[in-house]
Amino acid sequence: MKILHVRLPCWKIWPAGVVILADHLRKSGHADQRILDLALIRSSRLRPELQRIIQAYSPDVIAFSWRNIQTFGPHDASPALETVLKYDFAPSLKEKIESIYSASGMIFDHVRQIRRNLQLVADAVKAAPSAQVVIGGPAFSTFPEMLIERLPQGVIGVIGEGERALQRIVDGEDLSHDNVIFREGGRVQRFFSDGCFDLSSASAIDYDYIAGIFPEFDEYTKGFIGIQTKRGCPYNCVFCVYNVLEGKELRFKSPDAVATEIQQLNQHYGVNKIWFTDSQFCSTKETVSHAEELLDQIIGRQLPIGWTGYIRVENLSAGFARKALQSGILSFELSFTGSQKMVNELRLGYDLSKQIEQFQMIKDLGYSGQQVKLYLPLNAPGETKETLLETIESCKKLYAIFGENNVVPWIFFLAIQPGTALERRMIKSGYLKPGYNPLSFNPFSIKKLLYNPPPLGPLVAAAHLKAKSQSLGDSVGRLTLRELERMIKTPVFSGSAV
Repeated sequence: MKILHVRLPCWKIWPAGVVILADHLRKSGHADQRILDLALIRSSRLRPELQRIIQAYSPDVIAFSWRNIQTFGPHDASPALETVLKYDFAPSLKEKIESIYSASGMIFDHVRQIRRNLQLVADAVKAAPSAQVVIGGPAFSTFPEMLIERLPQGVIGVIGEGERALQRIVDGEDLSHDNVIFREGGRVQRFFSDGCFDLSSASAIDYDYIAGIFPEFDEYTKGFIGIQTKRGCPYNCVFCVYNVLEGKELRFKSPDAVATEIQQLNQHYGVNKIWFTDSQFCSTKETVSHAEELLDQIIGRQLPIGWTGYIRVENLSAGFARKALQSGILSFELSFTGSQKMVNELRLGYDLSKQIEQFQMIKDLGYSGQQVKLYLPLNAPGETKETLLETIESCKKLYAIFGENNVVPWIFFLAIQPGTALERRMIKSGYLKPGYNPLSFNPFSIKKLLYNPPPLGPLVAAAHLKAKSQSLGDSVGRLTLRELERMIKTPVFSGSAV
């Protein structure tokens, strides 16, 4: 069997999921594979290049991976966020009109990208009529019922992790116990998995093999390479889809296997930056213990690398903190809400005071200027001016611990995702209508999915837009919080904006 893996276009980022699947199939006896990364192909060449590779390779199975589907990032590095805020809250008519033009271009690009990806899959079906076409990845897994309706009959969609399902598809086995979806006789059929993949059984990825089937491998070796150490998330954060896509059961890959992957990448290909792609590299005490074993391996093997990943600091041990600093952590990246009321509203599952204590521990154990990046949601459900001020004060505590320039609040607004508690809450409250279309091309519907409603929406937007206009290299997040505090504490602003 010849298997062609196709990563659909997105920004340039290591195709970790595709690599994991290709390595798994090879170890299952399917060595004849090829990886085509369309993220590296210019737009005008996408369809011809796909056709060329299919004709040259003649695959028996074509497995597409769809990473992201929405071009609207609800964070302060996304032009989409600024456009929405200007349309809703900019004081001048000129800015509102400019935002309409910007939004029109983004909507057009959003529609174009979805249609283009659907067309690429349809092209593959047409170019290789005898091949089995499969599609998976995070984007598809978030909208499976909607997307399978728009794809040719016979395409099999894999939802969530794909090792077992893809192996059974390649081997022509029964799929009734796998998390798959397809159309048959004009009707959508959906099966569900009877269990999660046993990640502990996975050995180290053979990157020499991957480099041999992935011609563009070297395009990524100078940047971050994504490595997975575990799957599953036991938390219930209202806005997150990780426990929908991966399940809540924690499953760990052997630290020895992960360290072997890092060593191979470093010694054979010069890779020195690793991003741990887990939903949280450290979350529960159990995951901290597992991560500490991995850091022991990195230190013991004297691997000259830097690494980072999402971390929940409230469960970190002093031993882990020392080893993280010793093994080359580049930055501490975490979701942060500096108000216990909002922590509880969002079901983040931590004690804020304990988190602040852990930050002080990190500083005391040898912190040496690593960036502390706070993914900071504003105006989430339940937010008040009082909770905003509490968050600002918590950030000031972190400025005092690490130095203001080392702490970067990364402002974002919650995106309402299908299958989450936030979506259910928004439908129940009437904010969204039952049966709404999460892939609507209507700009007003799209805008609503970036959650920033009144009464605080105008206040937060005014602070953020002013910060954007004045940043000049400073952190937009820090400036936003500074301006927000000024506006809340100044009666003329506080009274008129809310």
